[in-house]
Amino acid sequence: MGWRPQLNIICGRCGKPTGLRHVCVSGSRKRQTMKLKVSFGKCPKCKKTYGANPALHVCAPRSDFKRRRGAFDREQAKREREKKRRARPAHDYTECSDQECKRSLCVAFKAGRALGDEEGLERGWQQGYARGLVQPKRESR
Repeated sequence: MGWRPQLNIICGRCGKPTGLRHVCVSGSRKRQTMKLKVSFGKCPKCKKTYGANPALHVCAPRSDFKRRRGAFDREQAKREREKKRRARPAHDYTECSDQECKRSLCVAFKAGRALGDEEGLERGWQQGYARGLVQPKRESR
């Protein structure tokens, strides 16, 4: 690894490197001056600039561990939910004999049965069917 020190020209107002032409975008009233700064360039692996002593540079490329771990945790939670869903036995509300069952469909079905909706439905359907067969006569003009 070859460290070649470079002498760079830095703007005294905004701190950016200046070339032949530099347009300073700082809102500072400080006078625009040129400074000389020694630099050792950028690390080819992590693209960070070397500090004052390049021998102390510890290359630490960015990791995606946090993203991968979050994806793994979400996948595990999804599998657990699916496992619980499959483990629950099917519950048919029309055949539920437990009088203390608190599932909403069971409660509604039992309440409807207590009111006698099945017999009323049968009577109402027969009456409505009989009325529907009789067509009212239209008067012609």
